[in-house]
Parts: sequence; C-alpha cells; structure tokens
Amino acid sequence: MPKPDRVPEPEPEPDPGPRRSPGRPRGGDSAEVRARIVRAAIELIGRQGYRATSMAQIAKAAGISATGLVHHFPAKEELYAAVLRERDELDRIMFRPTEAVPWAALESVVSLASANAQRPEMVRLFASVAGEATEATHPGNTWLREHYEQIFGQLCSAMRADQQAGVARADMPVERIAREIAALMDGYQTQWLLDPSVDMAALLDERIAEIRAVWSVQS
Repeated sequence: MPKPDRVPEPEPEPDPGPRRSPGRPRGGDSAEVRARIVRAAIELIGRQGYRATSMAQIAKAAGISATGLVHHFPAKEELYAAVLRERDELDRIMFRPTEAVPWAALESVVSLASANAQRPEMVRLFASVAGEATEATHPGNTWLREHYEQIFGQLCSAMRADQQAGVARADMPVERIAREIAALMDGYQTQWLLDPSVDMAALLDERIAEIRAVWSVQS
C-alpha cells in the first residue's frame, strides 16, 4: 500500500523585531512628529497662554496620543523650551546685521518687523510669553530676560561700531536708543495684533530714519 504524501511543514516566519510600544512613532517619523507638536504648541500657547494650555490639548491639536506626546516631550517645560527655541531660530534668520554696513542693526529691525507680519502665530506667542513671564516663577522668565539682553546687546554693539567707524556721532545715546527700538517693536506688535492694518515695518522705518537724521555724522 503506497504511503500518503507527506505535507511539508510551514517555514517559520521571520522575526519582525521588537514591537513599538503604543503611541511611539517610527524613527523616521520622529522629527516630523516633533515639529508638528511644536507647531501645535505655538498656536495654542500664543492663543491661550502657557498656563492655560494643557499637554492633552497640545496632543489633540498635533493629532497624536498623550503617550506619544510624552515620548517626545516628557514634561511641559521641555516642550515650552522647544517652542521658544523655534521662535528664536526664526528671529535669528531675519536679524542678521552686518557691522560693515552703516546702521545695519536698526535696518534689520525693520526687516524683522516685516517678516513678523507674515507669521502672526509667532507674534501672538511672544505677546503671550511677555505677558506671563515677567513673574519670576514662570518657566519662561529666564528666556524673556535673556531675549531682551540679547536684543539690547546686539543693538548697542552695532551702534557703537557705527560710532567707531565715524558713521554715528560719538555722543549718540546708544543704550537709550536700543531700549526705545525694542519698546517700539513690542508696542507695534501688540497694536498690530489688535488691528492688522497697522504697518509695523513702516512705523519703525520712519522712526529709525529720524534717529539716523539726528545722530549721523554729517559729511
């Protein structure tokens, strides 16, 4: 009697490797997910403020689970720091005065104001941070202090270079002008948020032209 054909045993399936835990994105998607989280946080914090914005709200706006959000940013303060770094990086791209060009720092302020008119979410974010972070216990307090120190230092350094180059008068009140420009920019941003017809760049350009007219060395 013939023996029945032997059915071959199925080959074992290849090991797919360790499974991802729930909420954890693939490695290739990680940078895109982080960027999406930061964008969502910028929008929410700019609209509601830091303290009124929860991690759950940010996760929902970013389209990920709460577990996924915590994987990328374990603490709200860590996410807030990433939001402020993103804002600073965009400012650095626009604010690049060249000391070899007379009055370059003040002209860069005008360029920055013009760029800000195209990114209302960042202007709202700054207005929100500035309104809350004056309190010493706020997680953005150190950033806000450093922000103004950096702006003040850059403007003063560039204007002193203009003095040394013989472009600006030696008696020009560098520190007062630097503080005035920073205050004008913040004030015009607030007015622009309330009324988008306010031309921040044009108003700053007009004031800077007045400063140059008064403090330039006449050839």
